[in-house]
Amino acid sequence: MVGSAVKFVRDLGKPFLISLGALALAATSGVLAASAFGIGTQDPVRTVTVDVANGPPGPPGPAGAQGETGPVGPTGPAGDRGPAGPPGPQGDKGDTGPPGPAGESCPTGFSKGILVINAPKGQVTLFTCLKD
Repeated sequence: MVGSAVKFVRDLGKPFLISLGALALAATSGVLAASAFGIGTQDPVRTVTVDVANGPPGPPGPAGAQGETGPVGPTGPAGDRGPAGPPGPQGDKGDTGPPGPAGESCPTGFSKGILVINAPKGQVTLFTCLKD
C-alpha cells in the first residue's frame, strides 16, 4: 500500500511537486502577511448608541401669507428632435493620481468605532468613523 503511494508520487514528476510546494509557500505567506497587517482583527475604539423613537406630533405651525398669482405665459410649440451627432475622438490618457492611504483610515478628528441605531422597527449596527 505504501509502496504504491510512493510510486504514484514518483510518477507525478519533479515539476508537479515543485509547483505544489510553491503553491503551499504562497498560501502560507498570504496568511502570514494578513496576520502581520492585522487584517480582520481590529477592534473598534468605542461604540455609540443612538435611540430613535417616535414622539407625539407637535402642534401645527401658523399658515404663511399667500403670494400673488402671476399671469400665465403662452406655451411655445415643441420642436423636433434632431439626429445624434457623431462620436468625438478619444482624449489623451490622464496622469495617474497620488496613492491613497493604506487600509482603513479616518480623517483628522475622527476615529473608528461602532454606531448602533435603535429604531422602532429594529436595530442597525455600522462600523464607521465617529467624530472625536
